[in-house]
Amino acid sequence: MSGRKNIIIYSSVGALVLGLVIALVFFVKKSSDKDSEMKGMVAQMTYEKSQLQQEYEDFAKSTDGLQFKTTNDSLAHQIVKQKQRIQSLMEELKTVRVTDVQKINQLKQELATVRKVLRQYVIMVDSLNHQNQVLTAENQEVKQKFNQASQHVEQLSKEKSSLEEKVTRAARLDVKSLNVETLTDRNKKTDKVNKTATIKINFTIAKNVTAAPGNKHVYARIMTPDNGVLARSQGDVFPFENRQIQYSCKKTIEYQGEDLSDVLYWKVNELLFPGSYRVDLFADGNLIGQASFRLAK
Repeated sequence: MSGRKNIIIYSSVGALVLGLVIALVFFVKKSSDKDSEMKGMVAQMTYEKSQLQQEYEDFAKSTDGLQFKTTNDSLAHQIVKQKQRIQSLMEELKTVRVTDVQKINQLKQELATVRKVLRQYVIMVDSLNHQNQVLTAENQEVKQKFNQASQHVEQLSKEKSSLEEKVTRAARLDVKSLNVETLTDRNKKTDKVNKTATIKINFTIAKNVTAAPGNKHVYARIMTPDNGVLARSQGDVFPFENRQIQYSCKKTIEYQGEDLSDVLYWKVNELLFPGSYRVDLFADGNLIGQASFRLAK
């Protein structure tokens, strides 16, 4: 009986030990599976965090300089604020544990929100830039048309000035003939300086239907060999080329557009010198003819 009892005891103990071993093995296996599962989750979250960081960095780079692509100060300010928000979220992501699934998902949502906002800003910047380009093009077109109009006006002004100049030249009086005679006190021709008593200036103004008819003042300047002017008074002057110059003698004639011949006289009261003399004839502020003569001893 004693031997049989021992066998029963040993069998019971063995069964118990075997049960404990099986339980231990099962526990160890279960713990190992949980550990493997945890490691897999950590690896996955580590990868997702890394991917999220890369997304933040890529998006931050893609928006670099965006605020400088618009001249709208308010929009540029909003873009800067959103970029600062991205930087802040990136710094926050660096400190988040990979096991903090809730926080990582929250940062994903934050990135999606900021990205959506900035994409709207990109659309606005492109739209404003397009509008600016259109306005610039229109402005260039307006400037071009203005320049063309200015050039046209300038050309018309030049043509008008040229036409006026041609009309003015066409309307100028001109001498058909001009000659000078030196006479004695008996009205005899002479070329002797000491016998000359009168200088007679014969002229014929040519026909010009363009010239305005009416009274015309004709002035004669007798230039001496030393380039002086024979004149009665310092006050005997007339306007020529924006200045006042002396004349020797003058006459008022009535001009009607046809050939007109007349005479001017200079009575010699001064001492003349031998040499070459010149007569300049003026009318309407223009030099209309020249002639020369010579007096001998």
